[in-house]
Order: sequence, then structure tokens, then C-alpha cells
Amino acid sequence: MAYCPKCGIKVEGDNRPCPLCNFHIPKVNEAKVAVERKFPKAANPYPAHLRRVLNRIFVFVTLLVFVAVSLMFYIDYELNQDFTWSRYSNISILAGWGILYFSFGYVQNYYKVIIGIGLISLVLLFGLDIFSGSLDWFVPLAFPIVVGTSAIGISYWSLIRALSVRGFNVIGFFFIAVVILSMWINFFINRYQHETDLLNWLIVTALQLLPVALIMIYVKFAMPERIKQKIARKFHL
Repeated sequence: MAYCPKCGIKVEGDNRPCPLCNFHIPKVNEAKVAVERKFPKAANPYPAHLRRVLNRIFVFVTLLVFVAVSLMFYIDYELNQDFTWSRYSNISILAGWGILYFSFGYVQNYYKVIIGIGLISLVLLFGLDIFSGSLDWFVPLAFPIVVGTSAIGISYWSLIRALSVRGFNVIGFFFIAVVILSMWINFFINRYQHETDLLNWLIVTALQLLPVALIMIYVKFAMPERIKQKIARKFHL
């Protein structure tokens, strides 16, 4: 509906003479499109920039690894007409490159990282032992230690996620995992040296876990809340 700007009466349309005063009514656009004001999206360019820098560094390191491995194989073969010392050096370099791949964040899943690093460690230790002509220490020592370490790491992370553990409990469970891992390694070292006493090992493990468990119980039930909050703010727990 339009109005005559001269006499003010309502008219049916626009861009036509007013029926009362014959004034030419200008065209008025009644369907105004609402203009939506859009704020710019807040984006942090730092993660993308850091990812590009890490990619370049990793590519550069990969090229260095390829050159180093090729050069050592070439020098070893030229000097000895066979691959001798270069096998040990190169498998260690390749294992380090594999661990670096996980360290650069190309794999985000914690379980895959633990399993991947565990497999790389097994391949490295197997290669170092088999190059010596036998598997004297890989099967009784290296294999159970690496597998046990990986299993404890996966169990620790699964427990933290399943129980939604936060704050002091994370530290407590971490120390428990470290004690169990230390005793696990100690058990297979003693077994490799034929000095294993299972009962004694269980008693020592329990005695090492007892202080950590007592500290966790004290923090949970006896420590004043004021001190808890102060420590939590201090260490960002």
C-alpha cells in the first residue's frame, strides 16, 4: 500500500498518478531485504602455521635419513665388500625416524601411538639381536619388556578414560603404573640372569606400591580441601 506524498491518501499501487490530486507517485520497494550483519569468523592461524613448519622439518629430516642410510651402506660395502656395521647403524636410524613420525603428531590416537612405538622397538631389538647371529636376549628379555610396557601404557590410558580420572588421581595412577613397569622389567632381568624368586618379587612389588596407595588414600580422604585447592592451582591440576 502506497500513500500520495502530496495529499496523503492511500492508493492501490505506486508509479501512477494520484486519483485525487493527480500527483505522480514514485515507486516504493516494500519488500525490503533484511541485511544480515555477519561478524568475521575468529580463527587461530597458529596451529596451521605450526603444522606447516613441522611438515617441512619432517620432510627435511626424512631426506637426511635417506642420505645417511644410503651413504653408510655404500661406505660399508666399499670397505668390507659386505654389509657389516652399517646394518646396526641404519636400523637404529630408521627406528629413530619411525618414532619421530609419531612424535610429530601425524598419529593422534593414543593407542595407535603406543602400539606403533612398541612395534618399532620390537623390530629394532629383533634386528640388533638377529644381526649378531642368534636371538639370545630378544626372546627372553626384550620381547616381554616391550610388550609389557605397551600393555601397561594402554591399560593406564584406558583406566584414566574409563574412570574419568582427574587431578591428583592422575598423578597417583601414573606412579602406580611406573612402579608396576619397573618391577616388570626387574622381573625379566632377574629371570634372564637366572635369579628369579617369584614370591620375593611379589613382596617387593607390593611394598613399593604400598606407599603410593597410602598417599592416594590420604589425599582422597584426609587432606584438607584448602590445601588440595592450593596445590591444584600451583600445578594446574
